[in-house]
Amino acid sequence: MEAALGVFALHGYDHATVEEISLAAGHSKGAYYFHFDSKEAIFLELLSNWVGEQNQRLRAFERSPQPPTVALLETVESLLRYDDRNENWPALLPEFWAQVQRNEKVREMLHQAYEGWISLLAGVLERAERSGVFRLRVEAPTAAGLILALHDGLIAQRRLLPFAGKKQPLSRTLGAFLKVITEGAETAPAGAIAPVRRRTVKRPR
Repeated sequence: MEAALGVFALHGYDHATVEEISLAAGHSKGAYYFHFDSKEAIFLELLSNWVGEQNQRLRAFERSPQPPTVALLETVESLLRYDDRNENWPALLPEFWAQVQRNEKVREMLHQAYEGWISLLAGVLERAERSGVFRLRVEAPTAAGLILALHDGLIAQRRLLPFAGKKQPLSRTLGAFLKVITEGAETAPAGAIAPVRRRTVKRPR
């Protein structure tokens, strides 16, 4: 799985081959086909793993002992952060999006994922809003969609401007963004978000 992640990130899904993945993993093509019946199968498994990890990061809000607003900031920052994951993920995500127009399975999986994330994020935003610290300028589902758009935009920016994150820390970007979609968010100024505690994510072998 990790070998496939690296190969797809480097060559793209369409140009990657099972042979390259097998060689990168240090195994034969026969060993590959013992576990996966096609190149598409391992690509879908990677997509499923990414979707599952994003779900985990969003649902961390439900277990957070922090006040709702702090939990919101930590949860959204965790969703957007990639420096605590395999370095190839930002390069692979555009491959998922590109396959939406070509692969019905990818399209359906991502459609369900994004719908679910909008619902989860809307709930997170509504709970934080009920705490009375801020008021959303737009409806919660709309704000949730904008957060996902921020995620996708930051991924593209990291590919085009790989050093942008060092000049503009994620917490500062997120703080500024939340000020745009909320009223009263001055109580959580940009850059005042505590760093998210790194979570150890078990990666597939």
